Amino acid sequence: MPHTFEVQIRSTTGLRGEASPVGAAPAVPFSVPKDFGGPGGEWTPEHFLAASISSCVMATFLTIAGMSKLAVAGYESSATCTMEKSPEGYRITGVSLAVKIRVSADKDVERAQRMIEKAEKMCPISNSMKPPVTLSAVVERAG
Repeated sequence: MPHTFEVQIRSTTGLRGEASPVGAAPAVPFSVPKDFGGPGGEWTPEHFLAASISSCVMATFLTIAGMSKLAVAGYESSATCTMEKSPEGYRITGVSLAVKIRVSADKDVERAQRMIEKAEKMCPISNSMKPPVTLSAVVERAG
């Protein structure tokens, strides 16, 4: 059975709008990037894409870690979405994730590294991307 996730978009002023997940959190304002004539300083579709992939990889990792009884002391990541002009117009050419995971014991460092690599491969958002999604991860012991 397919799962659906509905978002409503509403224009506000100029090149600005709001995105609202149906039945979920409040609306998030966004705009066209400054590089493309927008006001800047707000979320953009490109930011949403990077956040979507990054949060999906995190959620997938934490699910795998929980099922594997891995004690995760912390998880942080940053994501960079790259767009380039092609003969067909602008295209997303890649998303890079930099992940930092903290685990409670030295024995869990290598295990967590394998789990984050598995999570990137299993994340349904990154699996749906035409451009490559790359991941670099650092796992260290907390404390």
